[in-house]
Amino acid sequence: MLGDIRTAFSFLTIIPLGAPAGSKPGRAFAWFPLVGICIGALLAAIARLSPFDHDLTAFLILLAWVMITGGLHLDGFGDSCDGLLAAVEPDERLRIMKDPRVGVWAAAGLILLLLGKWLAIRAAPTEMLILAPVLGRWTMVLAAYRFSGVGEGLAAHFRVGLSVRQLIIASIWVMLLVTQVEVAALTLICLCFTIVFAAWAARRLGGGINGDVCGAVCELNELLCLLMIGAFFG
Repeated sequence: MLGDIRTAFSFLTIIPLGAPAGSKPGRAFAWFPLVGICIGALLAAIARLSPFDHDLTAFLILLAWVMITGGLHLDGFGDSCDGLLAAVEPDERLRIMKDPRVGVWAAAGLILLLLGKWLAIRAAPTEMLILAPVLGRWTMVLAAYRFSGVGEGLAAHFRVGLSVRQLIIASIWVMLLVTQVEVAALTLICLCFTIVFAAWAARRLGGGINGDVCGAVCELNELLCLLMIGAFFG
């Protein structure tokens, strides 16, 4: 179990825990929401301790959010924008998503995403910030379990060992935070969005999703969560 937790933190953050070698890295999915809880606690601490005004504090929260994750999911979101929105065949979309160059769709998508997050953080109550990174990582588990994979690489490697057990454990972490009807509704909204978006992405990629799409799932659900927090609790 400790090895799986180390794998989750090493993969999703820049914390150098040193992921142990294992034949079933997919078991780390069970602990993705735990990583989200820790990230959320960091963001809430910055919000409470920052000596700056509201706007600058929101920027510092977003900066810390990007830095602690190493921009991992932002990279996947940008690649997904370039590939999924391209008017080409599925194989060509996968090739585009592997291309390290940043296209117009990726640049525009990343700018809008980060701007939207900054504005949403400004409107979100400090104590509710923890929900966004938790639900973002939980929906990654949901998407990876529900939809088959396409292509090869790190995402395919991490699917080995992923089962319903990991989904259940990951969901338990989320249920621990569901203390209000509004939070339950927010969780349901994120679940529905994930199924719809991942199903659309799978059709665009020829029947499955890859790691870039999982990163996009995380980023989009974080933004959606922040917007809904502002609507429900702001």
